[in-house]
Amino acid sequence: MTVTYATLVGNLNASMLATFGQSFTFTPALAPSTPVTITGILETGAELEDVAPGDNSIYCRLWVQSSDFTVGPLVGDEVSSATTVYKIVRLQEDAGGGLWLLLGQDRAVT
Repeated sequence: MTVTYATLVGNLNASMLATFGQSFTFTPALAPSTPVTITGILETGAELEDVAPGDNSIYCRLWVQSSDFTVGPLVGDEVSSATTVYKIVRLQEDAGGGLWLLLGQDRAVT
């Protein structure tokens, strides 16, 4: 039996998300903007903000599976936790089907 790299990485990604993942809500900024529940691993304190407002806010990063999105995420889209709404500032794909979203805190969930 031949096992491919994609299969191994896919299984590893699924295990990591099942073990360490949290639920988030992804809302595209462009219409139609139907919210979708995604699972991701949040890394807080990832890097200092280097663009306006430049108040030394700290970005966080969210690692997700690219395949979890029916509409690909874009800069400006929102990701919400139970307490906080974030805006996507930057995206970076990895070789194994994962996607890092650099998030800036936008507002508290009301």
